[in-house]
Amino acid sequence: SGLGLSGVYDLEPLMETPFLQQDLRLEDGLVARLRPARLAAPRGRFAALVGELESEEFQRQNRLIAEAWGRRAVPVCEALPGVHHLSIVDQLAEPGTRVQSLAWELLDQGA
Repeated sequence: SGLGLSGVYDLEPLMETPFLQQDLRLEDGLVARLRPARLAAPRGRFAALVGELESEEFQRQNRLIAEAWGRRAVPVCEALPGVHHLSIVDQLAEPGTRVQSLAWELLDQGA
């Protein structure tokens, strides 16, 4: 099982981002091979979460993995209200938040 927080599942747009491309040196073949959305869906469950206050690109990426892997593998695909790219990670440590609840649920399934 897995929990994706503001994940990047399509690497192609990163090739068009100069400051990232300089460090990552992505090439077409590498992007095609490493694009998570093109990999086989995992056997376990994957929860894809993104902050509602994040960019449209992060929200698109979140929807993309759910579409690519299907409802069986990604039964949870949500944009969390009032959350942004950094505060979504903070919610892992906050009892009662959707992020922490899903993390515990996914951990329990793996046991």
